[in-house]
Amino acid sequence: MEAELELAITGGTVVRGSGRAALDIGVRDGIIVDICEPGGLPPARARVDASRLLVLPGIVDSHFHCRAPDHPEREDFDSGTAAAAAGGVTTVLEMPISEPACATPEVLAARMALARRQARVDVGFFAGPGDLDAPRLEEMAAVGAVAFKVMMHGFPAGRASSFRGLALTADRDVYRALELVRDTGLLMAVHAEDQGLIDLFEARERAAGRAGPMAHSRSRPVMAEAIAVARLGAMNEDVGASVHLVHVSSGRAVAYIRWFRERGQAMTAETTPAYLFGSEADVVEHGPFVKINPPLRTRDDQAALRGALLDGTIATIASDHAPFRAAEKQAGWDDIWEVGSGIPGVELTGRLLWDEALRGGFNLEQVVRWTSEAPARLYGLDHRKGHVRVGADADLLLLDPVAETQLTPATFVSRSADAIRHVLGRRCRGAIVSVWSRGERVFDGERVLASPGRGQVVTPKDQRVAENAAVSRRATTP
Repeated sequence: MEAELELAITGGTVVRGSGRAALDIGVRDGIIVDICEPGGLPPARARVDASRLLVLPGIVDSHFHCRAPDHPEREDFDSGTAAAAAGGVTTVLEMPISEPACATPEVLAARMALARRQARVDVGFFAGPGDLDAPRLEEMAAVGAVAFKVMMHGFPAGRASSFRGLALTADRDVYRALELVRDTGLLMAVHAEDQGLIDLFEARERAAGRAGPMAHSRSRPVMAEAIAVARLGAMNEDVGASVHLVHVSSGRAVAYIRWFRERGQAMTAETTPAYLFGSEADVVEHGPFVKINPPLRTRDDQAALRGALLDGTIATIASDHAPFRAAEKQAGWDDIWEVGSGIPGVELTGRLLWDEALRGGFNLEQVVRWTSEAPARLYGLDHRKGHVRVGADADLLLLDPVAETQLTPATFVSRSADAIRHVLGRRCRGAIVSVWSRGERVFDGERVLASPGRGQVVTPKDQRVAENAAVSRRATTP
């Protein structure tokens, strides 16, 4: 006799990147074990009626910043993953800016331990290439890093410890990082901005006495991003690493990425809702509350990014969740140079993109590909995450496509929700009915139900391959 299911989700329309269909989903031990035509599931201990609802895979947010342990008042894994659950995100991948930077095996292991104590949904981890020591990178790959992160710009004053081993401004260091990351078999994610040009243009703004929000935007022009992409691609022509450009903001950067891809380079790209829906007009209106790096661009850049999503040049959309409190941001109206860059966005990605799709812009199948399926595949997690299929974790989102959600301060759960200003008052089509992580309801549409510490650390499916390769290289290195 077939074993009883723990959970049956019935009557819904399952949306995947390949299409949508009326299907029932059976879950056992947190895993999807059956997907069938309506009415075909065996008995279940719990049944959820998803009639008139859409069933999507949980979002895999592949660009997420935690602020613990140095700034827990902004966000820690507890509050950040609670916000994730409330936004339909069932897996976050944390970037390695921490105190100290996550650029050694020891810090990586400590970050994982902290997440196991605090996280409410599942978490994966980027690492930095650190001191460019091959055995150390191999060890981080073996510990379970999903990828390595490099920044081609420098670091803010007073934050050397948080960026050490991540910020590589010299081409020789970027080149060596490409070689070393290639040899681990993992992806190298890159923040592409040229520090020399930033220094030049920022100095001009400061010399002119300009300290308003647009001064920051002028200090980081499109040219700084595009040239960094060009340098990276030129180096990687020889190295052959898999590289992923994060938070791409401009049409010129898109053109360079597309050119390198046409030449056969393993180059992929990400953008964020901030660049897809925001522009320089928001900088004028909301000032420091939308200060991000790279800065918001023009409507033409928005159009270029949307075109790049449609033609595959950009593969993923992530939040770049970077929380600051409102009081910290407010000070930037007087001096934009004195406030940090970042928006707390983990709760915005799904809501803004579902609204766009339900209004006839992008379609939901595309949104699923960009926010769930593609990031899971890119970071080696698609054996478990990002898909509605048998054998995957039951990470699911039930969405009411008819209801609306108005974005107000009460909508958000993040500890830095008071710094979300640029979307307040917006009415978004679609409302989250429930969110499920490994078959457990973690959000009921109003409250986060998951407890701190239930989240798991996720690692790439080829982690064992990377570990074995590292051992082999150590054995054969003179």
